[in-house]
Amino acid sequence: MSGARLLLLVFGAALGTALLRYLPAFFADRPAHRHLERLLQGVPAAALGALLVQSAPTALPPGHLLTTIAALSVAIVLSLRPGGVLWPVAGAVAVAAFGLFLHLP
Repeated sequence: MSGARLLLLVFGAALGTALLRYLPAFFADRPAHRHLERLLQGVPAAALGALLVQSAPTALPPGHLLTTIAALSVAIVLSLRPGGVLWPVAGAVAVAAFGLFLHLP
């Protein structure tokens, strides 16, 4: 890849990231529509689900399928209650650490 093309790629990615981060600030003084607010309430759960599904199979060493399934199950159950992503993540980490400590398969 040529230097100019790489530089264009980096600046394009930076511009795209900046727009996505700062564009909502221009609309912050307007009240959001109730449907949009309801839609945005599901974003943390969707992000947590995407992160868990993507990283769960490789988060623990090979051979710990039971521990992985248990940690994922705890994260899913805890994510069904309101209150953010702290408890699902902390619960999954605690179950994974406990499973590794006990050398569960």
